[in-house]
Amino acid sequence: MWSVSVGELSRNTRHCLAQVRAGKDLEVTEHGKAIAVVRPAHEQEPPRIRPRIGGYRSERPLTAEEIDAELAHGLGER
Repeated sequence: MWSVSVGELSRNTRHCLAQVRAGKDLEVTEHGKAIAVVRPAHEQEPPRIRPRIGGYRSERPLTAEEIDAELAHGLGER
């Protein structure tokens, strides 16, 4: 992570955002104290995956095996 002051960010916004786009985290400081962190959009949390079967949308409750399969799928283990 690299740091930049509010003033420097204001003067060099395009350059700073190019660095963020390249994958670097940017810490914005004011009077030497961190006030914000800017991260590349691709590193944001992925959207929550909703179950395809079971729960309030299903006609029947899930079996233990189906729950395990859904959890494995949601955690990227499939």
